[in-house]
Amino acid sequence: MKFECDKLNVLREISNIGSGNASSSLAIMLNEIVDIGIPKSDMIKFSDITNSYSSPEELVVGTVLQLSGDMEGFIMVIMEVDSALNLLSKLSGKETTCDRNDYNSICEELSSIGEICNILCGTYLTAISDMTNLTIDPSIPYFSVDMVMAIMNLPMSLYGPVADSILCIETDFFTTDLKVEGKYYFIPKVESCNKLLASLGIVDSENK
Repeated sequence: MKFECDKLNVLREISNIGSGNASSSLAIMLNEIVDIGIPKSDMIKFSDITNSYSSPEELVVGTVLQLSGDMEGFIMVIMEVDSALNLLSKLSGKETTCDRNDYNSICEELSSIGEICNILCGTYLTAISDMTNLTIDPSIPYFSVDMVMAIMNLPMSLYGPVADSILCIETDFFTTDLKVEGKYYFIPKVESCNKLLASLGIVDSENK
C-alpha cells in the first residue's frame, strides 16, 4: 500500500511536532539548542531501512518501544556511539570515554543513555497523543548497544511475515556543534496511520 503525497505530508508534520517536542526536552537537559531536520517518510523495503548509516554493521545505541492502544507500531531513538558519549559528557560536565575495542566497556559506560532515550520517546508520543486525542501505550523500553541492523531487526521481525515494506518516518536531531546527533524513528502500522489521519479528519470512516 502507498500513501498519497498529501497524507505523507500530514504524517511528516505530525512527526515533526513529536520530534520537535522531544528535542526541546533534550535541549532543556543540555541547556543548549537542539535542532531537528526535515522528517523523511515513505513506504520503504526492510532492506533499505539502514541506508542512512555508513554500514548496517555500524555500532549504535538504540532504544525501541513497541506501541499499542489506538496506535500500533514502534518508536525508536538511535545514536552513534560517539554522539552518545558526547551526550553523557555534556550532561555530566566531565569527559566520558571508554575503550572502543571493548564492547562490555562501551555497554557499561552508555547504560544510562537508555533512560534519556526513553524520556525522548515518551515526550514524542505525548505530543502526538495530545494532538490527535489517541491513546498510545508504549511498552517497556528495549535498550541496546548493537549494530544498527540488529536494532532494526525488532520491527522487521514483526512486520516481515505480513509485508515486504514498512512506513518509516525518520527525523534527525543535532546540537549546533554537531557533537550530539541522532535519529527519531516513528514506524506505525498502516492501519494505525489511517486511524491517526481520521482523528484529524483527513480520511473518511471506511478507512479508519
